[in-house]
Amino acid sequence: MPEQPSEYAAFLRPGNIVHIGVDLPDKTFAEDVATVICTDNGEIRLQLCGSGFPRHLPIISGSKILISKGEGRTLFHCTTQLKDASSEGALRIELPKKVVVSERCEQTREDVTVPVKYYLPKSQNMGRVISEWESLRGCQGGCIDEAAPILSGRKSLVNFSGNGLRFKISDCLSYGTLLHLNIELPGKNAEHIHAIGSIVRTKELLEEMNRVAYYSTSMSFKMIESSDRQRLIKHILAEQRRSLLEKKRSDSELGSRS
Repeated sequence: MPEQPSEYAAFLRPGNIVHIGVDLPDKTFAEDVATVICTDNGEIRLQLCGSGFPRHLPIISGSKILISKGEGRTLFHCTTQLKDASSEGALRIELPKKVVVSERCEQTREDVTVPVKYYLPKSQNMGRVISEWESLRGCQGGCIDEAAPILSGRKSLVNFSGNGLRFKISDCLSYGTLLHLNIELPGKNAEHIHAIGSIVRTKELLEEMNRVAYYSTSMSFKMIESSDRQRLIKHILAEQRRSLLEKKRSDSELGSRS
């Protein structure tokens, strides 16, 4: 076997934690986190964290796989194909032909004030949560369960990326908690995005005015339609362009006054 490039050694060494994305046949996208077990004989062996993807998801041999990992300011990512997936969360993936190494930046992140509704599913069983989510796919408007245990519909400043979001909420949610998300993108015809989020980080904040505790909560998307993912990224980029134009206009006005 030929010697692997240094990118592989840095990106796919045994023990590394990487993000895994799978394109599903129904044009949805599933994500999870996995540990690299080894790279040998032209393939990568990975172990998904937890119990792995639900068995009923159509994750089959030949599915397109996106692997990514960030180290400091460096981002490694590649695409390849799935060889085999076991019910115990073990994956065998073809060794990618190329690993792309780039500088991590904020080009696909933006703070946007939008209504985000979130609520706890009836069960934390991933298969059941996905079934609930599938029942909302294609629903026009804010389709949610009004009787859900946790519900928020107020506009808030949300930091979006193509992989998840971060915002301030009054609920303290533990790591790994699954939530249904309904995100309303502004415009002449409001668009709604339905996704499954998983809590990855919670930090307590204190509102100085009324001494009420809030929590900076980060979530990763576990399930989101590929078309919704693209709409979200498109919206983020549009907001970034608008912010940049406003800054240039403001700088120009300040310059003309001086």
